[in-house]
Amino acid sequence: MSKKAKNPHGIFCLETIWFDERLNPQTRSLLELLQRLRGIERPNLENPMPFVYRDISTWEEMDFCLGRWVGRSMYKKDYRLGDLGILYLGFHGSPGEISLRNDLSHANDEDDVDLAKIGESLTHEESRYDCSDCAVHFASCSVLRASARTRELKEQIGAACVSGYTKSVGSRYSWAFELMYLAELSDLLATKNVNAGTLGTLEKKIRSRPEYADLADSLGFTMIY
Repeated sequence: MSKKAKNPHGIFCLETIWFDERLNPQTRSLLELLQRLRGIERPNLENPMPFVYRDISTWEEMDFCLGRWVGRSMYKKDYRLGDLGILYLGFHGSPGEISLRNDLSHANDEDDVDLAKIGESLTHEESRYDCSDCAVHFASCSVLRASARTRELKEQIGAACVSGYTKSVGSRYSWAFELMYLAELSDLLATKNVNAGTLGTLEKKIRSRPEYADLADSLGFTMIY
């Protein structure tokens, strides 16, 4: 893996198919709003916030989508060739893993995917793109409570940042926070000057704003960089 995205400021979103069909597709609405707001803020840019949205419910679907994101050679379509450097994962979560199905009453071990398995998919030997200019965000309950496993994932895939929550989260509160966070993260990735220093500055900026600091604390928001 040696290639990098040309302008990694967009979002590649994978989301579970929620048990309550009225909620589907849930996060797409957030991304569409973010895209419209960024268009108003930056009318001179042709595509100020590109995104691709996929709803999935099986590991095979997830592995396929992750493979396309990092440009595995067997896939002709390559999303990272464009500008989608933020991987947004919207699923049920628990410390160190996500659940691919929302119907928890019928969930089983086959529905659970731990961080190491995601890392293996993203570092497949046939992947053409590395993750050094990307950020992975888990929009899931409690995934980052397993801090050691999260750090292992970051090192495994070589990402600039892995973020998410250590507490149980409600979508309307996480959306309110992510509307700001994803915009700020996108701006940083677009500069291609992403390192521990600039990511630390971003985190300080978020926590210096009382309205977002309170949300970050209530959600247990965490950035590992």
